[in-house]
Amino acid sequence: SNIIKLNEPNKNTNKKILAISKISKTLGGKPVLKNISLNLNHGQILGLLGPNGAGKSTLFNLIVGKIFPDFGEIKLNNEIINDLPIHKRAIKGISLLEQHKGLFGNMTAYENLYAILELHIEDKSKIESKIFQLLSYFGLQYLVNVKANNMSGGEYKKISTLQRICNKDIKVLLLDEPMAALDPLSISSIKKFILELRGMGLSVIITDHNFFAIQDILDNCIIIRDGVVMVEGPPKDIIKDQKAIKYYLGTGFKI
Repeated sequence: SNIIKLNEPNKNTNKKILAISKISKTLGGKPVLKNISLNLNHGQILGLLGPNGAGKSTLFNLIVGKIFPDFGEIKLNNEIINDLPIHKRAIKGISLLEQHKGLFGNMTAYENLYAILELHIEDKSKIESKIFQLLSYFGLQYLVNVKANNMSGGEYKKISTLQRICNKDIKVLLLDEPMAALDPLSISSIKKFILELRGMGLSVIITDHNFFAIQDILDNCIIIRDGVVMVEGPPKDIIKDQKAIKYYLGTGFKI
């Protein structure tokens, strides 16, 4: 499928697409991140987990270029991007869907997708073809003329995500708490949707404070607490880690 443009190397799940090495950041005189390192491989879903205030959103902002690290290194496809502004990182293929931001409420799914695609494609017929291709591929064509304000929470989240992958050179998609404020059925649907994106070769980082909401779709996860990496590994190892149980999952947690 060429629904989105993904280069062949993205299918090599052993190759790093994003590498963060010893990143530190202080905001307002307070150390928010301290010596954080993580790797995201091609076609992998990585969970960035931790309690509220752990530093997850700050790390996302560092990856997209909203803010810059005090120390450390960020590499995309082995290229250092520390000093690149947000728009240049977007051109290189990093897209972020923030928790409380998304679509133009009074515009339809078609119009919201068109607004992004016209930045990359000049031919109107090709834009329309791409829109219907995207919607049909994910079974969302019924939303084509539905305004964002009239969509369910899950539908809104899916169209918002499709808008972000309209980036013509998409490589890494950052999802900030995509399950927040959704009912269980919508959460299940969104998780299936994210797995479909991975199946297309996309590399995804999901931030959340609830391990149990997303652990079944993660290839790997990192739990941060007070700005440092507390534990890292696949979910099956996280649920057995004593530090994770004591400081994050809860002492009442049982496998």
